[in-house]
Amino acid sequence: MENWLKTVNIRLLREEDLPELEWGGEYKRYRRIYREIYRNSQKGLSIPLIAETAAEGIVGQVFLSQKEPNLNYGIRTRYYFLSSFRVRAEFRDHGVGSLLLQECEKQARLHRIRDIYLNCERTNNRARWFYQEHGFKVVRIDEGTWTYVNDEGFVVTEPQNAYLMKKTLSWILFK
Repeated sequence: MENWLKTVNIRLLREEDLPELEWGGEYKRYRRIYREIYRNSQKGLSIPLIAETAAEGIVGQVFLSQKEPNLNYGIRTRYYFLSSFRVRAEFRDHGVGSLLLQECEKQARLHRIRDIYLNCERTNNRARWFYQEHGFKVVRIDEGTWTYVNDEGFVVTEPQNAYLMKKTLSWILFK
């Protein structure tokens, strides 16, 4: 699989990729969110990244959204919030997620953003371990809800039982 990883291309999301992000209907309910992320990328407010190969198509994805300081949470500088980080099950444990995270960090440095935050479902120990292995630390437990408009136009509120995790990039790499 090591040689296979060399065939993985990390690139920006294109509009024609949007249907593939639904992963055969599994994530159809997020269709409007994906379109909003794409539109925000056209305004420079988000960076939606895709991992793909010529043979398999899209095998992973992650979205970076630029956020302003939020003093309610003690965040004093602009930051990126990482979301919708997925690697297809059959391609996990082969380095695709690491490639996507490396590109996220590259983009943050390029835009002089030092902090990257994400939510990790508290029951997803495998993901938490992955993030910790890549330098993320748990900041707090985020028990609440999040609301979105699904593909059918209905407002949906889902419980969120997550760890808010943060990685601070080294200033040395910004010089």
